[in-house]
Amino acid sequence: MFYYSENGYFPVITDEKFRLALSVSPFTSKSINEGYTFEYNNTIISTVEELEDLYIKKGATEMYVRIATKRHVTDTDTTDGEVDTNANVHTFDQAIELCKIAAKLNIPINPEVMCAYTYMDMEKQQAPKFNEYPEIYKLQNGKDWSELSLNEIVVVLKEYGKFLATNILETGCTVNNWNLGNEANFGFAGVSLGLKTAVNKDLENVSNFQRYIKPLFNVGWLENNIWKYNAKEFAAVREGILEAYQQLGIDSTDVKFSTHIATVVMTPSACARYFNCLKNNGYAVDTAGISFYPSAPSMYLKPMILFKKTVMEINNQCDIPVFIGEFSYPSGEMSGDFKGWNKEVEGYPHTEDGQALIYKDVINWGKSHGVNGIRYWAADYENWGSMGLFKFDNKHGTPKKGLLDDIK
Repeated sequence: MFYYSENGYFPVITDEKFRLALSVSPFTSKSINEGYTFEYNNTIISTVEELEDLYIKKGATEMYVRIATKRHVTDTDTTDGEVDTNANVHTFDQAIELCKIAAKLNIPINPEVMCAYTYMDMEKQQAPKFNEYPEIYKLQNGKDWSELSLNEIVVVLKEYGKFLATNILETGCTVNNWNLGNEANFGFAGVSLGLKTAVNKDLENVSNFQRYIKPLFNVGWLENNIWKYNAKEFAAVREGILEAYQQLGIDSTDVKFSTHIATVVMTPSACARYFNCLKNNGYAVDTAGISFYPSAPSMYLKPMILFKKTVMEINNQCDIPVFIGEFSYPSGEMSGDFKGWNKEVEGYPHTEDGQALIYKDVINWGKSHGVNGIRYWAADYENWGSMGLFKFDNKHGTPKKGLLDDIK
């Protein structure tokens, strides 16, 4: 578990330009609407467009948008009667506005298509809801999502992929990389550990604790009960997206597809088996997306070793590059919801210098080891604690060393 060697390792060679995906986050627009401002080189930034333009000047090569199936912003942050902090930050309407900004700034946008109503990640997931999309919803023939067979689900997902891609591309933006799912280790589009689904009735009553046990001791169960079904769902969304390109007369030859998993609960071998299982069941990704949070609790005492071994295992076993879809590191003590994310990596103290250094070192190691890009997650979000690249005082953000440094 702790041994690290590069003997016998050959990094995947890619002709892609390294994706420095520093971008506004799903929360940026909401923060600015609440009165947040930012500053860089004595210039005040007060719009999403201005902040994204700053990231471009710092070397960003793509913009990012996370998309849920909820279509419109509502008055309250609730879902099904419960408080939901993600209820109004990933809607279709908000996504289209971000795509328009990407088109204006002439930067490619990377959509993360969750196929969940408001949110999904490694720990929790909602099934999609399409009642706000009449032409898509009618394909469910009056059934609840949990009642649909896999064959019925893929029909709906293909149509949704086509609808989404059509509307995104019609804004004039360019998409080079589509990411389907967010930390989709344990499910996608309602076929997920702990959710009721006719696709596999055994999933509903599986305990939440099993998401920490299965990747360590029974990866085969995940392959046979979740991943093989998710592959068909991913493939359906991809098919719909590509059909939109065809109908719009846009060349899709170089368009790439991915999905994105968390690594803190997965062994390197389990990560590689995940992407190979998707390939064997119809969804061969062009890039393996991962989250890497070095300070988060994980099964490894040395998270940098876990990260490196994961990248090398995916390179070796899957013959595809890795994209770090989420990365950040604290510049000070974490508290609140993330108070457990205080693991200090050797050589990288929780200071602005340590934060900037680990960011650079991960990039530099990755460029020579089959990593084709990195996204610093939520760089401008105050509620991310010390993880961000701005420090805040009375809703005003000033840059930390990690943003001031040349990261191109």
